[in-house]
Amino acid sequence: MPKAVTPAPQKLNRRQLSRRAKEQRQSRMIIIGTAVVLAVVALVIGYGLLDQYVLKPRTPVATVAGVPIELSAYQKLVQYRRVDYRGYVRNLQEQRLQYAAMGEDGAYLVDIIDQQIAYVENMISALPYTVTDELIDDEITRQACALRGIYVSPEEVELELERTFGYDRNPPTPTPTPITATVAITETPTPTIAPMTYEEFSTNLDETFAAMEKATGFGAEDFRGLIESSLYRERLEASIGESVPLTGEHVHALQILVATQEEADAVVARLAAGEAWDALAAELSTDSATAQSGGDMGWFMRGQKGDTFDTMVFAAEPDPQGTLIVTDDYGVHVVRVLERDPNRFLSESDLASARQQAVTDWFAERKAKEDIVNLWEEWMIPPDTALLP
Repeated sequence: MPKAVTPAPQKLNRRQLSRRAKEQRQSRMIIIGTAVVLAVVALVIGYGLLDQYVLKPRTPVATVAGVPIELSAYQKLVQYRRVDYRGYVRNLQEQRLQYAAMGEDGAYLVDIIDQQIAYVENMISALPYTVTDELIDDEITRQACALRGIYVSPEEVELELERTFGYDRNPPTPTPTPITATVAITETPTPTIAPMTYEEFSTNLDETFAAMEKATGFGAEDFRGLIESSLYRERLEASIGESVPLTGEHVHALQILVATQEEADAVVARLAAGEAWDALAAELSTDSATAQSGGDMGWFMRGQKGDTFDTMVFAAEPDPQGTLIVTDDYGVHVVRVLERDPNRFLSESDLASARQQAVTDWFAERKAKEDIVNLWEEWMIPPDTALLP
């Protein structure tokens, strides 16, 4: 069989060679252009993903002494608070239905619950702003605790978590009820509720955190962080409170409160004429808290009665028969300063108030410093998509 003859390649002229070279260059340009476009598209998509999942979540909502509070932490906490508060509103609404069914007997309680619901709903509306302040306070607290040597251990966080969910590691031993044969049992005894087991606690914890994270993105470690923050805040407040003196200047005084200067002058005139202070207080004083006890204000310290009152009363010398007239926003006070003690021990309630005021003042002073920068913007508010678990 004869072999197939391969035709000799056709020789291209100069014009054909030039056209082929041009076509090859155009083909290369198209390939390069397509590759560049694809690379740009990939870069844009990649940057978008990087921005959405890496850069934006790390955008600071605020900084405290250079430490950033990241957007992701802010948004998760807003969503968690929304669900938490709405769960509380749901419980209030269920209570409202029960009281509403009582008719007039439950009308007063329905009004109270309506006020509570309105208050919590206002809190929900304000969450995007209050959560920022909460996180700033939290970072301030942690930094202050570090400086003061205050430490919260993981074990303490776990113990508080257990208490929050109703688990007791060392439940009290039930005391057996003695049985007396001569006593007839006429009532059904209340059943003893068995303490929660660790397995029950763990299951409850896992289910709660799973539902919480699904609804809000706020998970188990985030919740532990809230508990840790709460413990740090308690200890910082206690540390600040320790600086409050246990004693302070006090005054013991009586007052007859009236509306006008003319009425106060009339009180002074009647006292000068010999009328009894106690009788005039009962007759004329508009201060219902003290009128029937001779206008006795008891012992009080600075800051409890107002600046104008304090300035005049604490400057006056004690005089059981004298009078002092003080005019302020409450009216006109006819005052009799009985005693002053520069180092009287604060009462339990006054000490608690003084310590709380010291905490308030400390945080206000700290937050006024320039190293706290609030960077919050409206676009940072997460979409209100959280659902009740």
